[in-house]
Amino acid sequence: MQKKTLQNYFDELVDECQYIRRCRPETIRILKESFRHFATMMPEVSYPEQLSPGMITTFFKRLQTRERIIGKKEKRVGIKDSTLKTYGNRLKMFFKWLTTHRIIDTNPFNEIKMPQPVFTDHRALKGSEIKIILGAIAQYSPSVFLLRRDVAMISILTFCGLRRNELISLEVLDLDLYTNMLTVRGATSKSKVTRIVPINLHLRKCLTEYLDERKKAGYKNPYLFVSSRTDSQLTKHGLKHWVERLSTLSGVKFHVHRFRHTFATNLAMQDVGAIKIQKLMGHTDLMMTQTYLRSISTKDMREDINKLSFENLE
Repeated sequence: MQKKTLQNYFDELVDECQYIRRCRPETIRILKESFRHFATMMPEVSYPEQLSPGMITTFFKRLQTRERIIGKKEKRVGIKDSTLKTYGNRLKMFFKWLTTHRIIDTNPFNEIKMPQPVFTDHRALKGSEIKIILGAIAQYSPSVFLLRRDVAMISILTFCGLRRNELISLEVLDLDLYTNMLTVRGATSKSKVTRIVPINLHLRKCLTEYLDERKKAGYKNPYLFVSSRTDSQLTKHGLKHWVERLSTLSGVKFHVHRFRHTFATNLAMQDVGAIKIQKLMGHTDLMMTQTYLRSISTKDMREDINKLSFENLE
């Protein structure tokens, strides 16, 4: 009987994730990418018994000292702490699987402490930037239908904080404009948990106008956001093209996930508690919610500090 390699065992894990655990495609993609990097950069490690904490250290050293070409000319060395941790978590998952199945005695990651990323960038979009994007939509939309659709998409991202897949997976029946509630189905959510997000009056107006134009245009597809050309669901590729087009037209470089940061940050600025924000965003871990609040700076807290006085100290 031929001896199984790490690749053989990894393929078994992927099958388990896909057909038993029912992991999201994005989770499986990152898992595969992490192992591909490990296999490429550590060709001397082919079998489970060759794994050790020293081998893991060597892998991360090679990963961070390799030279990469970004774009056409720029050369870059190293990776971000967040990327390092992502790769580490996925490999750790694989090695834990190996220990659970008694293929190796101990997980080599047990003796390695991964870095906790420190985020210094401000991911949230400013209100002025969103207004510029909306202005570009108003100026360049080729039809009233696309104008209403695009405004509704920007509004639902801003005021509901949906993820990319949640946005394009929304169905018309997920909207209840009578109670002003939006349902994000667990089947389309990263957390796999269904959540209800309130619809504010501005978003309700945008959705009502979009649905009216959608009906006039003869769209009958069950998905809420549809293609500009056919009566079909807006795809990930279509959404990517939509973002690229609006980024070019508006001059505001953005991606869908920045609106999720905007949603969380603005709720926090309105004194909404972290627990409520966690529930609205569909996070299972409060620590994840807190990473979305990094766009709040000390300058934003000036009014709060000004409220302090000797008279109101407790």
